[in-house]
Amino acid sequence: MRFESLLNYLSIDSISPEHEFSKKTIYRIFKTKIPQEAEKFLSQAKSLDLSSFPEAKKIVLDSSFFKFIPQIENLNLDYQMISDGNDLSSFNSLNKLSMKGHQLSNFQNILHFIKLKDLNLDENQFISLEGLDCFKELVTLSLKKNKIRKIHEISKLSLLEELNISENDISDINPLKENILLKKLTANKNLLDSIEPLAKAKMLSVLSLADNQISEIEPIQYLNNLTKLDLRKNRIRNVKSLKDLRNLFELGLSGNPLYDDDYDIFPRSLRID
Repeated sequence: MRFESLLNYLSIDSISPEHEFSKKTIYRIFKTKIPQEAEKFLSQAKSLDLSSFPEAKKIVLDSSFFKFIPQIENLNLDYQMISDGNDLSSFNSLNKLSMKGHQLSNFQNILHFIKLKDLNLDENQFISLEGLDCFKELVTLSLKKNKIRKIHEISKLSLLEELNISENDISDINPLKENILLKKLTANKNLLDSIEPLAKAKMLSVLSLADNQISEIEPIQYLNNLTKLDLRKNRIRNVKSLKDLRNLFELGLSGNPLYDDDYDIFPRSLRID
C-alpha cells in the first residue's frame, strides 16, 4: 500500500505487524497517541532515535515512512531491523548515522551518504572496507566488533579525528600514517605487534591499544599531546619511553610483564591501572 502523507501513514489502521510496530515506536518517542501531534513533531525533527536493545525480540520496523522525513540529520537505528534498506535513501541531509548490529557486510545501502560526519557500524559483519573511502567528510568512525583484517581505505579519510577499530583481526595499522588529524584512536583486542605507524600522530590525545601483542612502545614517546593511554594486556617489559609524556594523567599498564619498581619513574599524580 502506498501512503499519501506522513499523517496518512500514522492515521490509517495498521496494515501489517511492521506498520503497527512503526506507529507505536513513533508514538512512544514523541509521547503522544494523537496522529496529528506525532506528525507535527516528526516532520520538524532533526534527530531520530529508533534504536532497540541488543537482547530485545527482533521486530522489523516498517521504514516506508522515511520518505516523509528527509530533513533528519541524526539517525540511530542500533539493533533495529527495517523493512527495506533502500528506504534509507530518503535521508538527504544525514550527517550522523548509527547502525550497530545490522549484519551488514558492505556499504551498499549507505553509499549515497557522502556528507556523513559521524558513522557507527559496530557489531556488524564487515571483512572488507571497500567503498568506505567515499565518505571523505567523516570525522568520527566506529567499526568495533567486525571481522576486519585490512584498513587501507581508512587512510583516505583525511578529516578523521576519532576512530574505533577494536575487536577485529587487524595486525597492520600502517595505513593510519595518513590520518594526521587523529585525536582519538581505540584499537583494543586486535593482533597488533607494532605501533611504529603512530610515531607521527602528533595530535593524538587518547590512545587505547589494550589486549594486543605489543612489546615495543618507543614510538609513543613522541606523542606529547597524550592525556589518556591504555596499554593493558600486552607484552611490554620496558616503560621508560613514557616517562616524559607530561600531559598524561591516565595510564593503563596492568597485564604486562612489569615489576613494581618499573612504575617508579612516573609521578604520583598519574593515575595508573
